[in-house]
Amino acid sequence: MTTQPSSCTTITLTTQPRSPKPTNQQQRRTFLSSFLPGSGSNGSDNDSSSRTRRLTATRALPYSPAPLFEVISDVQSYSSFLPFLTASTVTHRDPATRYPTRAFLTVGYGPLSETFTSKVDCDPQRLTVTAQSGARFGVAKKDGQDVSPSGGGFGFPGAEEGIFEYLSTKWELADVTAEMGGGKSMTRVHLEIGFEFKNQWHATMMSAVEGQMAGVMIEAFEKRMGEVVGR
Repeated sequence: MTTQPSSCTTITLTTQPRSPKPTNQQQRRTFLSSFLPGSGSNGSDNDSSSRTRRLTATRALPYSPAPLFEVISDVQSYSSFLPFLTASTVTHRDPATRYPTRAFLTVGYGPLSETFTSKVDCDPQRLTVTAQSGARFGVAKKDGQDVSPSGGGFGFPGAEEGIFEYLSTKWELADVTAEMGGGKSMTRVHLEIGFEFKNQWHATMMSAVEGQMAGVMIEAFEKRMGEVVGR
């Protein structure tokens, strides 16, 4: 993919250290170890024993915010263009806006796959799309107290399933046409991903490719925009 001269990408990685746990599965391969091209070198000195990760990427794309928002909020189509996302099924939609509110996502490589439930929030006014998965987001709280329907259960079905303790993805769009000059529509796209795996092995495997993940996701959406609205 040819990068536009006006595009600018910034990728930041932050970890929160945890005490390492011994593992005897370091040599095993999983779809995570081949998740992105060039996984042999990530240019990151993050501690692979840390499970908690935060990744960000920012890029200016030559489109207005509205069509970009529609592509990012179209969760049902994710599996058709995001790397190694083999299935994306919207199960619930907002009755007024018809934007997705919950979806099943499956990440896979070869015979290996993981499916998890994602709670989605699309805000066309603020131009944000957020998705949350994992047990940590499944517990509903008010004033620090568990107020889940079961008094200790999960706030949405499937929250406890999958490989993540939590996975949070947030897209933020901003019209920067005036800032960039030239009169051509430009939108700043900011992606922030926070995640923590349930076990150490997945965290170790992901450390090999995490530095590329946010940037590759934005590139995939940029390519999708070219297909949907053209240049």
